[in-house]
Amino acid sequence: MSSRTTRVRALLVLLLAAAFSVIVTAGTARAVGDEAMEQFAVVYDLQPDGSVAVSETITWRFPSGEQRHGIFRNIVVRMGFNDEEGKYRYYDLTDVEVSSPSGAPSDFRVSDNGAAKEIRIGSADEWTSGTQVYEVRYTLHNVLNPIAGTGGEADTVEFHYNVFGSNEFTERERVNVVVNAPAASAQVACYEGEAGADTTCQATAGNPTTFAAVGLGPGDAMTVIAGYPATAFDDPRPDVREGDAESSYGGGAATAANAAAIVAGVGAPVLALAVMGTLVWTRGRDERYADLTPGLTPSVTDRETQPTTRGGPATVAVQFHPPAGVPPGLVGTILDEKANPIDVSATVIDLAVRGFLRIEEIESGGMFRRTDWRLIRLAPPPGEALLPYERRLLDGLFSSRGDAVELSDLKNTFASTLKKIQSDMYDEVVTRHWFRSSPQLQRGLWQGLGVVLAVVGGMILFYGQGAVSAMMGAGFTGGAVLGVGLLLAGAIVWFLGGKMAAKTAEGSAVLAQSLGFKEYLTTAEAGQIAFEEASNIFSRYLPYAVVFGVADRWAKTFAEVAKAAEAVGQPILMPTWYVWSGAAFPDFTSIASGVESFSTTSTGTFTSTPGSSGTSGFSAGGGFSGSGGGGSSSGSW
Repeated sequence: MSSRTTRVRALLVLLLAAAFSVIVTAGTARAVGDEAMEQFAVVYDLQPDGSVAVSETITWRFPSGEQRHGIFRNIVVRMGFNDEEGKYRYYDLTDVEVSSPSGAPSDFRVSDNGAAKEIRIGSADEWTSGTQVYEVRYTLHNVLNPIAGTGGEADTVEFHYNVFGSNEFTERERVNVVVNAPAASAQVACYEGEAGADTTCQATAGNPTTFAAVGLGPGDAMTVIAGYPATAFDDPRPDVREGDAESSYGGGAATAANAAAIVAGVGAPVLALAVMGTLVWTRGRDERYADLTPGLTPSVTDRETQPTTRGGPATVAVQFHPPAGVPPGLVGTILDEKANPIDVSATVIDLAVRGFLRIEEIESGGMFRRTDWRLIRLAPPPGEALLPYERRLLDGLFSSRGDAVELSDLKNTFASTLKKIQSDMYDEVVTRHWFRSSPQLQRGLWQGLGVVLAVVGGMILFYGQGAVSAMMGAGFTGGAVLGVGLLLAGAIVWFLGGKMAAKTAEGSAVLAQSLGFKEYLTTAEAGQIAFEEASNIFSRYLPYAVVFGVADRWAKTFAEVAKAAEAVGQPILMPTWYVWSGAAFPDFTSIASGVESFSTTSTGTFTSTPGSSGTSGFSAGGGFSGSGGGGSSSGSW
């Protein structure tokens, strides 16, 4: 398995693990010590006309190490009325005032959010953090409920109100409620917990009436009930209107947006897998010549009419020489569809073998010995032509440096030239009709799209849920699902996009020839190589062995050839294109070892670059509306 495949699989495992973790922990994202209301103290002053003057003091702890603009409160003003279809109860909200004793930005604006009025506190131009205190005052009208007695006349008035709905996802550590009224309460009750829960919280009758709860978690509602004699009020009546109640908090736009976000979040990776899978199957698999042995190509006149197919097993037959006219750098490119730096290093070695330059080892003195290499440019051998990328490489090595350069001198200066050489190599494989377009471009377009999807998903998931909630309404809670879905879709598009660089039938034939030649280099035996050809074959094929990663095996084979030749009095001349720095006379193994070390070092040198010199978002949710009227939820932005 290649290191590239291993890295890709590891990346996908990490992405999937991260996504699973997010899904599992979505309901408990706010841990103790993170964002929370440390205290919510509210005073409800019941008025004789049935309205309520509300004064909230909120001690808000923002997430550690983060800055936010402020908080928001969503006050429910529309609810269904006695299950009567086409009617809703309305609580008019007026007289809003906001301040901050702790000095936090206290600008505010009131806007509609489905069945609620949103009071957004803070400034988009200012930030706050740590623990802040906000005082919010407003009036709700027509809140009290007249309760008819046995004679049909109202003898009791109830304040039956949801301090919080179960759509409140902010943790509340301490909640204290005080209810003032024209008379003392005769009967009280307090309930907390998830939808339909009958868990009681502290309630004390009298005037004032008090309620208290501690440790309310995400999704926990709190409902208070206080009963008063009807004579203390001026015949309060609910404000019942015709129309749609939108009684689920966050209804309307936010509810529709939630549904759309969940559908998109679940559907995005499924759609990405279906679309990319289809594209990889129909366009991403390599073409092959039908009815021809892999590695064979039809005549030039028959190529246009020769039928082709896609995919299928690639049978490899041993080839005793590299593909005709294909230098080692292009063999490396066709192998993995990438012009890697090692392919460029192998090209330098090939240029030396062909007589364009000489490679000399240099041993530095001192306590710590270090091997460097000097490249010496030679007069172009007659009859040898250079491909465009080879010409750029040769000129780039010696540009402004004369005819001799040490490899270490290229460090931090060659990377830009390397990119141009790699681009030329991609152009060359397209010119040779091995690919219909640059494999780098084909991969880049799809993988770029995958990165964009993943980045957008990650931004929504980790930073932007509040911002999306601000646009769609605070009832919008689909950000996590949407973010995870886009993140997974991006990973799918990125991974499968890497398989979209399909070879043409001609390219597949060259690949089969290259793999067949690799098979020869790894299985060749000393007895198959003639003594008089050994030195030339060793040199010509060594750059290919570097590309294939089998230089050691190739050198051992020739060490055996040299030993056998010497035994019969026919010593083999060592190559002159590589000058070894060792004290002893070089052999094939030492030269191959030096060449491998050169290719590894030059790969790092060619790619090196100089070192560098020295939310916002609403956090709230939706759910149970309690047994009482009204309700609220909160978050930061």
